[in-house]
Amino acid sequence: MIASVAAIENQLSNCIENYYDDRCSLLELLRFLSKHPYTRFSRSAISLALRNQGVFVERGLKYLIEHQIVTVEVENALKLYSLTSSENVLNWAQELGKFDWHAWQMILKQIEPVDY
Repeated sequence: MIASVAAIENQLSNCIENYYDDRCSLLELLRFLSKHPYTRFSRSAISLALRNQGVFVERGLKYLIEHQIVTVEVENALKLYSLTSSENVLNWAQELGKFDWHAWQMILKQIEPVDY
């Protein structure tokens, strides 16, 4: 599990290194999608599930779409977001989704440095 945590930490660091908004919100968005790797969600459903302000979800989704981690489909004039069908991303997301709360908190502490 420790090697897996280290590998996920490295991949998450690479994913968010150029994201200058709320990184913890981006990580929570990634974790949510990884728990449901084959499900499509509307932006409002994601916002409600994360109990987050819509602006952070919108920015996070845009960033993840640009980095080809999330795809968007339009159905009946409604945008639906899901993880990409890329096998590498799905495997990575499924590994991310396996972490319990404690392991997730350790990852957040390693990636998001504390400002003093």
